[in-house]
Amino acid sequence: MRTIRSWATAVVAGTLFLIAAGTASAATVYNNIPSPLAGNYASLGFEANAVAEFGGLVELAAGARNNPVLTATLSSWGCQSGGDATCFTAPGSVFSLPITVNVYAANPDNSVGDLLATDTQSFRIPFRPSADLTNCTGPNAGKWWDGTSCYNGFAHNISWDLGGRNVTLPDRVIVSVMYNTSHHGYQPIGSCATSANCGYDSLNVALMSGAPLIGSDPLFDGAYIAYEGGGTAQNVFALDRPGWTDLQPAIRIDTFPLQTGPSGPAGPTGATGSTGATGPAGPAGADGTNAVATPAVAVSRPNTKIVRAKIRALKHTASFSFKGSGGKGKLSFQCKLDGQKYKSCRSAKSYKNLKPGKHVFRVRAKDAKGKLDLTPATKKFKI
Repeated sequence: MRTIRSWATAVVAGTLFLIAAGTASAATVYNNIPSPLAGNYASLGFEANAVAEFGGLVELAAGARNNPVLTATLSSWGCQSGGDATCFTAPGSVFSLPITVNVYAANPDNSVGDLLATDTQSFRIPFRPSADLTNCTGPNAGKWWDGTSCYNGFAHNISWDLGGRNVTLPDRVIVSVMYNTSHHGYQPIGSCATSANCGYDSLNVALMSGAPLIGSDPLFDGAYIAYEGGGTAQNVFALDRPGWTDLQPAIRIDTFPLQTGPSGPAGPTGATGSTGATGPAGPAGADGTNAVATPAVAVSRPNTKIVRAKIRALKHTASFSFKGSGGKGKLSFQCKLDGQKYKSCRSAKSYKNLKPGKHVFRVRAKDAKGKLDLTPATKKFKI
């Protein structure tokens, strides 16, 4: 497990943004996020720990399984300018960052199953407040003050609305958060300018301890992660154990069943007949339907699959055949071996003079609009 930041807690207001319409039959089927939020929580940094994707396995409580709204708590450590004692953030200052939520099925052995739903939204992320040089001194120097305690990071919630996409959640799902930083992620942004504070490099996913408020955690000592710094995942999103005892990503799942709208107005009275009698009443208007508001649209991205891997360990060679689907227009491919950068390639991609030891091959499809498969196909092998 990677470095985790922790500290004492104090209570400040936290906001949960629910996009879907409220209804008496709505249900919270999983939640480990306190309300109101504390000033900050232990958290996992993506840039600091070379993380691309991070999530957890949750078991849902009774309730609807449709139109989910997913919420995650983030911890923002970045200042608008400066740092430590010189940290300054003007009130209301934010930075924009596309952040993805993924929902996977969980296989019987708790490994990552099929991708059930995904959504990418560009969020306005707040910088942490300025350093309070009056109330936060000594070992707390450089931290911000919430009126009760000093903190390094600032906890806040973001939400994704997956309503109206024919998504029905099973009882057990793996929920992950995914975004890029300067040097890490599936598509790193690139080095941050020295004159700027890039808030995404100091953005973390909050961690909660103890039993969830609603639902349950089937794995008390495991989380799911993709990172570049070694370990069990190695930039492949997978179960990571041990070291996560009593720590899970901060997640809430609300569900909203479809609603039936009010009846339409009655039809007009019929015209008077030739004998002067009143004609029959016209038919009643059809019932309207009112679905949960769903302004978001799923991101359509290509998928990639390795169909054949030919490894010749004695000759120190390897070749891979692959194909893609989905996306828009004609697909192209990018390949990567071990820690190298992605480069354009074709099926079948071959490698010669491979060094003895373990290797990882990755390939991702790219469509005509420039969208990439965010979960590259991966093959581990040994020479």
